[in-house]
Amino acid sequence: FSRAASIDMHQAEDSDSLKSTDWRVDKRRKEKERRRERHRAAVRLKVESGLDHVTKRDAKALLDARLELALSQGQPTICLDLTYESKMSDKEVDKLAKQLNRLYGIHRSSQPNMVQLCLTNYQLESRLATVARQKYSMQAYRIALFPQSPVDSFPNKEIIYLSPDAEQCLYELSPSAVYVIGGFVDEARQPGASVSEAAQFGCKAVRLPIDSHVTSSTITSASLRKLPLPVNIVFGVLVDLVNGSTWTEALMGRLPPRLKLQPKQGNYLANS
Repeated sequence: FSRAASIDMHQAEDSDSLKSTDWRVDKRRKEKERRRERHRAAVRLKVESGLDHVTKRDAKALLDARLELALSQGQPTICLDLTYESKMSDKEVDKLAKQLNRLYGIHRSSQPNMVQLCLTNYQLESRLATVARQKYSMQAYRIALFPQSPVDSFPNKEIIYLSPDAEQCLYELSPSAVYVIGGFVDEARQPGASVSEAAQFGCKAVRLPIDSHVTSSTITSASLRKLPLPVNIVFGVLVDLVNGSTWTEALMGRLPPRLKLQPKQGNYLANS
């Protein structure tokens, strides 16, 4: 054999070896996933059968299964829209990453129902994604990631933007709708930005009906009406509604204690 032929033969052998290795790795990965799914099914059966004792390993498997199911079947869909990152300082981005981590914690502990949680206008190398990975292990989050806008991500669904500047109130959640929370922090919020974004896409903008259900001894009703809230608190209110809380219960349970809230009396909406 010539030297060139010998080199070609070795290259072919190396290629065959790599293919064989890739095949084995893929086979092991698929078998590992099958074992995990069998374990999750066994845990679900154990829980549904009413058995009291569930190990930590079983509990984690069950949570993983619930999070995976929520990716495709959770209702309604709630998006955190990251289109505003360019308007925030590094400090504000860091704070938003922290709020996102708290938001995900609420999602993980949601009982008995989970929503479909996603990020829109998400960029892998953005400042937020980088901080969230480094500080909060965002790479382990089981949520849907979309690089485009909410409208482009869900072209066949009703898109509803949440904004404290909206004139209309949100009174009830529609399971088939997509609710968009603007990825702002308090310091970076620009009044009217979410409303303008909604108008640009021809979507409805609504606000939480805070002043219809609670009163505060520390701020006026007008301020309460347009109160900007951290994204994790807004998300928590919506999740509580999905799981059967009234507006009053959800708002009293999620809004900051410093507001010293009381249920609003004499309003037919107070307990609905």
